[in-house]
Amino acid sequence: MDSEKVLLVSPAGRAASQRPPFALMCIASYLEKNGIPTDIIDIKGYEPKEKITQEILSEIKRRDSDIIGTTCLTTELREILDFCREMKTLKPDAKIIAGGIHPSLIPEEMVFKGSPVDFAVMGEGEQTFLELVQAIRKNSNAAGVKGIAWHRNGRLAKTPARPYIKDLDLLPFPAFDKIDMKFYTKPDFYCIRGIPIAGFYTYTSRGCPYRCRFCVNKNIFGRMLRFRSPKLVGEEVQILKDKYKIDGLYVYDDTFTVNKEHVLSICREFRERKLDLIWACETRVHLVYEDLMREMKKSGCIQIDFGVESGSQEVLNRLQKDITVEQIKNAFRICKKTGIRTFANFMLNTPEETEEDVQKTISLARELNATVSIFNITTPFPGTDIYDDIGGVPQEDYDKMGPNPSGYETWLDVIEKKYRFAKHKIPYSKLIDDLSKEFPNVHELSFKNPKHLAHLWNNLSFILSPQYLRTMLKSRRKMQYVNWIISLKKVLQAQQFIRTETERIEEGDSE
Repeated sequence: MDSEKVLLVSPAGRAASQRPPFALMCIASYLEKNGIPTDIIDIKGYEPKEKITQEILSEIKRRDSDIIGTTCLTTELREILDFCREMKTLKPDAKIIAGGIHPSLIPEEMVFKGSPVDFAVMGEGEQTFLELVQAIRKNSNAAGVKGIAWHRNGRLAKTPARPYIKDLDLLPFPAFDKIDMKFYTKPDFYCIRGIPIAGFYTYTSRGCPYRCRFCVNKNIFGRMLRFRSPKLVGEEVQILKDKYKIDGLYVYDDTFTVNKEHVLSICREFRERKLDLIWACETRVHLVYEDLMREMKKSGCIQIDFGVESGSQEVLNRLQKDITVEQIKNAFRICKKTGIRTFANFMLNTPEETEEDVQKTISLARELNATVSIFNITTPFPGTDIYDDIGGVPQEDYDKMGPNPSGYETWLDVIEKKYRFAKHKIPYSKLIDDLSKEFPNVHELSFKNPKHLAHLWNNLSFILSPQYLRTMLKSRRKMQYVNWIISLKKVLQAQQFIRTETERIEEGDSE
């Protein structure tokens, strides 16, 4: 069996996503580092999910494999279980392992009597997956592997939680060679949201010390921060630049600027290597300092994503954000002063939210005038305090908890009927529709709409940014950008035609 490869499979529902299977890449490289040949099956495309599933199954069928791993979000549970049943039918002797957020939090919904999944991996996957593969292949007792769950003798069996990996430098670089890097690094708005760039992702730390009631990350990577050495981060990004010709980078860290010296070291590493990349990150508003922002700007930082959440201090307190409205305003002032774009995430449907809270949030959004503003509907995902407060969510609602796969309107309908935490009665479908007109995303901007002109300038001013201009001039992908702009123009023209026809039909119906 040692000659057979471990297969790590990205779900069919993610085929069109620009987000790479980062966890699978990290596990694959760790297995290979320890002498276990591994492949990632990550079919990309925009065909129906059923067609993608059959392509994945065909790939699995033609490869020798005794162990197959996959990953699962809460919204994917039904899809992943159905998919694992098909894999089990195809390869009945193979052991199927599922990891990711949902198996980590509620393993009993992944491994149960009659489940096609043999083992669930809980928490960080690299060391656990390796030891589990070794145990399976040696036919030894899996009970010695920390951080797993399985069904045994009619009940759930779980081993003690695995401690978090303290020294992240022991982990190899993600397995870039196992996925279609041409797909993930093609120019798009996705990597640094709102900016067309051929980019990819890295991380410099794991863990988040904060306690937001709507966030699950503290229960996956823990509240203890662990850092990678800036030198190793620089080496990894250098490979992405030299081998995969990236022009941009997004730092995956939950809170990038939590350690000021660490960030300064990363910035020095980028400058000394003369990477000439533009990059973005996420952080908290109270961790923004003018001197730090200037150093980040010098090293190529062009945008920072913030969880603003609300313009109401009462809401921020209830969410345990541990920030103030004044800190929010100060962070955005500093970013504007230092010339860094801002991406603001706001939340609606927060517990006990009043109409006054909503108006304070909208007023703050107008005052901040972020480059991009996004309004999210609070949803009680497993692993969050809000989920615990309501005693959980039934499985039949999992695949409705978000815009996909059931559709945006279905999601809002479920929120209104079952998970409305606000006190006010404003319909969220109308509120979101109104907000999207005032704060359009990059795909909805129109030169013909006078209300969009300020947003157009906000979104397109990056073209005049020295970092962006320098990056474009040095890019080895100039023709790709030209082709992307041409294809994007066709898509936007098609979208405009559809909107125009829809409005014409609606007007005809009203007459």
